[in-house]
Amino acid sequence: MVYAASREVVEWSMVRLASYGSNAAHSAIPVLRQLVLPVASKVLVLTVAPHSFLSGARPDPAFLSGVTAGARRKALLESEQLARQEATLLDPGDLPVEATARWGNPIEEILRASRSLAADIVVIGAKGHSNHGLLVLGSVAQGVVQHSTRPVLIARPGMERIDHIVIGYDGSPPARKAIDFLGTLAIDRSVGFTAAHIIEPFAPPAGTPIGYRERALKEAHEINERQHRHAERGLNVLTERLRADGWSIDSEIAAGPAGPELDELAKKRGAELIVVGSRKPSSARHYLLG
Repeated sequence: MVYAASREVVEWSMVRLASYGSNAAHSAIPVLRQLVLPVASKVLVLTVAPHSFLSGARPDPAFLSGVTAGARRKALLESEQLARQEATLLDPGDLPVEATARWGNPIEEILRASRSLAADIVVIGAKGHSNHGLLVLGSVAQGVVQHSTRPVLIARPGMERIDHIVIGYDGSPPARKAIDFLGTLAIDRSVGFTAAHIIEPFAPPAGTPIGYRERALKEAHEINERQHRHAERGLNVLTERLRADGWSIDSEIAAGPAGPELDELAKKRGAELIVVGSRKPSSARHYLLG
């Protein structure tokens, strides 16, 4: 299940993928109810047909173009019925709801929908975790994350409520935009925050000549110290800003690869959501999340 939202007109849209399994699809509903519906004025439920039996996400282009008109109408009708069911399951209260269906590649249709709505967020239900503890996004979620020019929120199975949020913050423009965007969501003041700056330590290259190694180690230490001071200053500014707005927040500096460190910190703090900034895809729509 994928959701797209337009902040300018406060119009929030939901996209349900017929090719998704129910657990992954429904995992995003609690997050949507908590963070989005309280500030929404409209909900769009969209299903994408046809269901792909091979990849679960990306129907072969030859199949899409070769299907008969009758089969296409039938698939679209079934998808629209599914959209109506999902609209009922979402239980948006008094919000107006529109249910519709599209035909094509789910990733492309989600991206088109988010662009046409001038969406501000896309919410996707992930499949869960593998045996190695990795979050399995599924090919639709992965494709949307790679190519979306809008913020993407990925909800994992079992996520019923967000009580703590970890923010990956390095003071960059994308990180600051991520903080600004959080302010547009319906986050209760009881939610706790941890702002984290992850430093990837600098070390002398392997094979540095022995005659230069002592100097190289000293310079590496000085670089890492500067990074630490920069991280402290940035986190102090952020925590003061959020506390002034009434949020409960603490901060932490860690060293290592950013992704695993943020994930480990989220587990330690019991956080249900990790927020990071990302660059927009280039004109060639390459993956530029970092």
